[in-house]
Amino acid sequence: MSEEKFMLDFIADPDMLYISHNQQLKEDKPALLLERDITLFHIEEITFEDKAPRKEALENVMSSLQIEGINFVYIILGDEFGVHFYFGIAKDLYADDDCALELPVYDLGRHVLQPSLRGNFRGSKISEVQPLAKSTIMQTIKNMNHCCYLEGVPGTTEDNEKFQGVDRLVDVMLGDRFSVVIIAKPLAGDDISAIERELYRFYTALVPLMKKSVQEGVVKATGISSSVTKSTTENSGENFSVTHQTGSGTNTGRTEGTSFTETRGENKGESKNTGKSSSANASSNSTSDSVTSGTSHQKAHGTSRSETSGSSTSESQSHTQGSSSGKSIGDSKTEGSNRSDSTSASTTMEFVNKEAQDWITYLDEIIFKRLDYGKGKGIFITSIVLFSQSRGSLIKLENTVKSLYSGESGNKVPLRKVAVSNKNGRLEAFRNFQIPRTKFRARPSLNEQSSRAVCSQFIKQGFLHVGNWLSTNELSMIAGLPQKEIVGLGLREEVDFGLNFTTDIPKAKQIELGNLVQSGTVLAEIPVYLDKDNLNKHTFVTGVTGSGKTTTCQKILLDSELPFLVIEPAKTEYRILNRIYDDVLIFTLGKDTVAPFRLNPFEFFPHESITSRVDMIKASIEAAFDMEAAIPQIIESAIYACYQDYGWNISQNCNTKYPAPFADGVYAFPTLTDLINKTEEVVEKQGFDERLKRDYIGSIRARLQGLTMGAKGMMLDTKRSIDFVDLLDRKVVLELEEIRSGSEKALILGFVLTNLLEAIKIKHQNNRGFKHITLLEEAHRLLSKYQPGDSLNKKQSVETFADMLAEVRKYGESLIIVDQIPGKLTPEVLKNTNTKIVHKIFAQDDKEAIGNTMVLSDEQKNFLSHLDVGRAIVFTQGWPKALQVQMKQMTNTTGTEFVNDDELRHIVMEYYRQMYKRGIFPGLEILQEQPSLEQFLEYIQYIPDSSLVDDFRNFYRFDDARHAFMERMKQISSEAEQEIVVQYLLHSLYPVDMREQRKAKLVEFITDVLSEPERLEEKKLYYFNHLKLKLGKRQ
Repeated sequence: MSEEKFMLDFIADPDMLYISHNQQLKEDKPALLLERDITLFHIEEITFEDKAPRKEALENVMSSLQIEGINFVYIILGDEFGVHFYFGIAKDLYADDDCALELPVYDLGRHVLQPSLRGNFRGSKISEVQPLAKSTIMQTIKNMNHCCYLEGVPGTTEDNEKFQGVDRLVDVMLGDRFSVVIIAKPLAGDDISAIERELYRFYTALVPLMKKSVQEGVVKATGISSSVTKSTTENSGENFSVTHQTGSGTNTGRTEGTSFTETRGENKGESKNTGKSSSANASSNSTSDSVTSGTSHQKAHGTSRSETSGSSTSESQSHTQGSSSGKSIGDSKTEGSNRSDSTSASTTMEFVNKEAQDWITYLDEIIFKRLDYGKGKGIFITSIVLFSQSRGSLIKLENTVKSLYSGESGNKVPLRKVAVSNKNGRLEAFRNFQIPRTKFRARPSLNEQSSRAVCSQFIKQGFLHVGNWLSTNELSMIAGLPQKEIVGLGLREEVDFGLNFTTDIPKAKQIELGNLVQSGTVLAEIPVYLDKDNLNKHTFVTGVTGSGKTTTCQKILLDSELPFLVIEPAKTEYRILNRIYDDVLIFTLGKDTVAPFRLNPFEFFPHESITSRVDMIKASIEAAFDMEAAIPQIIESAIYACYQDYGWNISQNCNTKYPAPFADGVYAFPTLTDLINKTEEVVEKQGFDERLKRDYIGSIRARLQGLTMGAKGMMLDTKRSIDFVDLLDRKVVLELEEIRSGSEKALILGFVLTNLLEAIKIKHQNNRGFKHITLLEEAHRLLSKYQPGDSLNKKQSVETFADMLAEVRKYGESLIIVDQIPGKLTPEVLKNTNTKIVHKIFAQDDKEAIGNTMVLSDEQKNFLSHLDVGRAIVFTQGWPKALQVQMKQMTNTTGTEFVNDDELRHIVMEYYRQMYKRGIFPGLEILQEQPSLEQFLEYIQYIPDSSLVDDFRNFYRFDDARHAFMERMKQISSEAEQEIVVQYLLHSLYPVDMREQRKAKLVEFITDVLSEPERLEEKKLYYFNHLKLKLGKRQ
């Protein structure tokens, strides 16, 4: 078969473009793929940058796998629950023996493929498929009943960066059990050069067949001529000559040339000639006219080759002798006439072979460009294999894939479905993630090899792989990842944050937060630290529930190794610290049955002025409750009056009634009950009419009365407070979960912070190196942002606490302010905190509020909604930019481990037992020795609600009150319990100087009541006279 005929037949028959049509091939079966010869990675979530080209990232991944001896494997595996994507590497079982891998397949996966995926899709969740899961995937594909593969080359699309083929494929196939497997074998540089040579050969052979030129011409000519001539001539002569010549020669020549000539011409002319001649013998006259015109176009292409060689020898000899004579006499007469007409015409025709012309265009515009791109990025022999559980599903899958991957142009070898059976071994090869290899039965011709190259097929050493070579550009289009989120694969945008921060922090001052995150990837080798010295410039932590705020705060507290106070208004998550520190004091405010807390807001410190304390009490009440008209001023006047009732000189800040008012066991401070009672007197003195009096008294009682009832009353309506100065040396947690009212929580927070600030001043005065941390959760309850419609009193109170928190830095106090809603906080909190840690937040106003204080761009602010649990954006002094950090977890606040109430109660009661002299629980302070824990617990069980004294008084006042007191007495079962009751009643009923002389009679009375309750009535008057019991209020 001539080359020209082969070429013309090849381009005219579409079936010849496909391997499946070639009957001169036989299969070359591979070995069985072992489990260790394949490694897969599950793409669980893809992270992308909005302006970064995702397709280029995929190309980079594939370019990294230009390793001889492996196959790149891409799997889409779908079922009724969703779709899963896998990238992997399989050993090439057809590879030559000299292509031994430098590393095992699983090492190539871990050290090449996985880092490449993570680097190009930074922050994506990519996990290595474990052996059991890998076997399941392979078995699932093997069990699918129907299979085919697609042969051909995908078309090209102008804007293939946003090509959404995979997205639409998944949408169409969602719910079906199917699999798309793409196997790609990288080609070496020598193989790519071989393809290029074959393409050039095909191109050169096809170009002459593309066009053909034919030229036709016609010429007509007419002429008439006549002539008469007469002449006579006579000559004579003599000559003699001798010549001898000998010669020889040799010549050799070779000529080879190629010519290409194209001639275009046009001529037009007109001429006229008139002449006359005469002579002695003759005369003539002539006239001629000529008109010519013509156009010519000629193209010629030729090749010539010639070779010549030869030799010659010659010898000659001549001898001449002669004589001649002549005579000439002439008479000449010529007459003539001439007429000539000439006409010429030519036609040139060009024939074009459109099929050949289209293939030349395809080579110029598609194939050579693909090849050139692949030289740099890589070229892979690729097979697209489709599996499905049902025949109908396979038809839908194959048609969808062909439709999606057939582009706008470059469809000269379009994708075509080829059914697969296991008769020829191709199905087994595909299931082993191999590209089947075939062998020509006879040596393929040069024409065969070049034509296969044009069809993007590759022949090497007589073998032909069942696939088409594709550059990484086409491969990344068909083996791509979704542009949008689909069921089974999450998709989220990644935003860059800073990567450089201060690292020259002395080890002793480091607080490790966690590890740096670069575009979603945790850099395990780069820890991020805070400087302990910067803690006193305060820290703000925010994030929605469950985002990791508490874990972050606990990490800071533990690493700081400083004493701390945690105020937790709504949760009990800090109890877990009890598992790390066995001496953590956890108080359950509002739940006295577990770990009671005692705080008298009117008790101030020796260095503190009464005016300052009154201002803080007033600010706390205003921050917690809405106060209309003159109520704040009335409460302020009543507080001053209460202090005066207890012997305090307001101007001198001293007490005239108690010599040592701040000593343990001395009760020199008013209580909330005193305040409520005193407000009635103050209102009476203001001159209001009856209606206003009732309104004011009612409003004040409504706000304060609840604070004296139940567990809240036991906590706040007490004569002495817990020692805050002592608490500053301990690790303390205050749980306010049982305080349900938001306004009451805010009030208690205000009271606690007031005492805390003054205690800090004392500690700092005694020790300039003092350091302590206070962590305030849900800070907006006390430090809420002023809103239009709020009272000015509330605004002023919030400003008071904000100023107070700002000044504690100079006393060595570090504040950690925690809140879920930054937008609710007063702006001073965000502005005056040096370190900010932001976990996931959603509200736009919150992102703006916190983002503006951290120099975040709009893109970074929006990303705050996409942070994973445990990740945070951190900004502190000395850092040029905010960092993304994966926080290190030291505690588990959501685990099953639980700290029960009994454990907390035991620790707190042991603390109170040691502090018995303070008078927190009245009566214990007079004991000569520290009570045992059992005695202490027995004591407080009789006074859980402070009603024992009232029951005792009422016993003498009202007959119907006997039952209540008798029931209380029956609870006494031992002498120790009796002693505790006696001490409590003495303390509550008598001044210090009368307690000893009344003790004996009181003991006798309780003994008689218990031993002879039936004679109680006749003894009542006797004991009343001897005990000299004052039934009014104790003075």
